[in-house]
Amino acid sequence: METDWAGRALRLVDTGGFDTGDESPYAAGIREQVRAALAAADVVLFLVDGRAGPLGDDFSIADEVRRQRVPCLLVANKLDDPAAAPAPELYELGLGEPVCVSAAHGLGTGDLLDRAVALLPDPDHDAPQAAADNEIPVAIVGRPNAGKSSLFNAIVGEPRVLVSDVAGTTRDAIDTSVETAEGRFRFVDTAGMRKAAKISGIEYYSYLRSLQSLDRAHVAIIVADATLGLTELDFVAGVEATQRGCATVVVMNKWDVAHPDLDEARALVSEKLRQRPLVLPVSAKTHEGVHELLDVVADLHGRYTAHIATPVLNRFLGVVAAARSLPSKHGKRLKMYYMAQYETAPPRFAIEVNDRSLIRRDFGFFVENRLRDQFGLAGVPVIIDFKGK
Repeated sequence: METDWAGRALRLVDTGGFDTGDESPYAAGIREQVRAALAAADVVLFLVDGRAGPLGDDFSIADEVRRQRVPCLLVANKLDDPAAAPAPELYELGLGEPVCVSAAHGLGTGDLLDRAVALLPDPDHDAPQAAADNEIPVAIVGRPNAGKSSLFNAIVGEPRVLVSDVAGTTRDAIDTSVETAEGRFRFVDTAGMRKAAKISGIEYYSYLRSLQSLDRAHVAIIVADATLGLTELDFVAGVEATQRGCATVVVMNKWDVAHPDLDEARALVSEKLRQRPLVLPVSAKTHEGVHELLDVVADLHGRYTAHIATPVLNRFLGVVAAARSLPSKHGKRLKMYYMAQYETAPPRFAIEVNDRSLIRRDFGFFVENRLRDQFGLAGVPVIIDFKGK
């Protein structure tokens, strides 16, 4: 769940119950999921029964937390009386002073969030790391088992590439720099992909981690499974990439096994994803399409960071005005006077108009789509600000 507190954006991840006495495959999978969530977290909230005190599994969970070396708050729940003290046995867990709350009544939750935010890494530490000169930050994201790790390995496994690992800007993140004939790329948080490739049963948390990598990328490769076709999770990943300001390309992996209708997939992507990214066939196993994909990523980044001259944009504005009747309201018609680009990565434009209230949603999309068509911005996030005189 996404939320915020005291000016900090938070992602809260709930885990299943950690039961060491249940040897069923389902319970074992949950234990793996809990460990994966601990490894990916910046702060852990360890919830216990504040009245009954610790149970046997609470000591096992405390040991797991200590092994991960993650900042942890021991949260004593069910203390509905503000004057009530937590069970003294909770101190035996060795996790410090319990934070008293009542989830049923919301008591103490503000203090809990204050303490959790205080334990988060410095906001400057989370800021996107500046890429080296001519280095393109890339995230590989997608649904579980679509082949993200295999695609990454296909890229870095080529004998013609130079590979080096560098520390990322988030906890335990490792970025991998790759120099190829198509350009220099930095693949963001490849440690998350490597863990996902080695550990089973943690698909949900590895998926969350892959989405977090979008915050430090300029281009996102959305990996879909060609044997399954495009799924809702593929589109969710595409929307997440757009919201985080990444350029996007969709790859249909496992092309050596299945050949879905590419025209149909492209039409569906164009309908579902606002950026209208390209759809490419790829096989991580045979390396088919990998070079073409890197060419597209390099080209996308070039357009993502390009600046379009103001005279060119104003000529485009005249073409738009001639192509469609401009919206009007109560006899007043929209007029567009001037257009300029004032940011890149992602590109952001301003259009001066006579009255912003005349802009309808469908007209805004029309201008955005014409801008993509005119300047080859398919797959690139475009921000247009309509400003009154």
